[in-house]
Amino acid sequence: MRKITIPHLIFSSLYFILALFTILMLALTSFAPDFQHMFRLTTQPFGVYFGISAILLTCGVIVSLFNIVRIYSSHLPKFYSLVIGLALCVFLFLLYYELFITRRTYFEPFSFEDSLRLVQENAFSKNTYQILVDYLCYILFVICPAIFYLFNFSFDKSMNLGKLLQLIKPSFNVMLGVLFGFSISPFFKSGIVGYFDLVLLAFGLGLVLYLCVKGKRTLDSYEMFNLCLLIVMCVVMMISSYSFVDGESYFEVRKAFYVLVLFGWCNTWMMKLTTKR
Repeated sequence: MRKITIPHLIFSSLYFILALFTILMLALTSFAPDFQHMFRLTTQPFGVYFGISAILLTCGVIVSLFNIVRIYSSHLPKFYSLVIGLALCVFLFLLYYELFITRRTYFEPFSFEDSLRLVQENAFSKNTYQILVDYLCYILFVICPAIFYLFNFSFDKSMNLGKLLQLIKPSFNVMLGVLFGFSISPFFKSGIVGYFDLVLLAFGLGLVLYLCVKGKRTLDSYEMFNLCLLIVMCVVMMISSYSFVDGESYFEVRKAFYVLVLFGWCNTWMMKLTTKR
């Protein structure tokens, strides 16, 4: 049985809270008339999911700075600080982009004009930024880890590059987290891109199930529960329909999970750099 580390516990706990909240919110807004506008309120510009993303990115900056200082005050090879510095730059860039560059659309719930905008054909279409973020996260945190696990890649730890690749290899929980975020999309309203995303989601789930069954991978309790949450989320998205939000609202939710995965992944491999007393 694999040892449950503190970063693993932190990521699984945050994932559980955010995933359960998202599942309940989407289910209520779809099937309970009294909660129809909850999804719009939580995903509005600078709303709940924006706040979650901003907090996690800020925590990523703090954790990166802490580990850079920790490396320079210890015996650890200093080349690790370059990689952590790169992660720090990513967190800073994303935080700056979300705060000052990203343009968001405001919708007035009681505006007839805004209501008409929600029923247009392009209301759920993805822009270039959304496509780039979705597919980049899918490739880095679903396809790449799956290849590592399928072919049992091992790296030469006698070399610095091998140590680094072994260190930053994404965990199974990272795959589940990105797939959960990727599943929150109006697949049947986004045209060809939506159906392509649905195929990618099915392919990702197939990889996960193959690794669990054919790969004879033993899941710990956290991974098993996270997998169950992912399946529940997929079912909710398949049977639900939403006509009072646009594609940008779904992207706000997906982005929060991508940021959570990025923070959890970085925090995990950074904390593996233990120091000797």
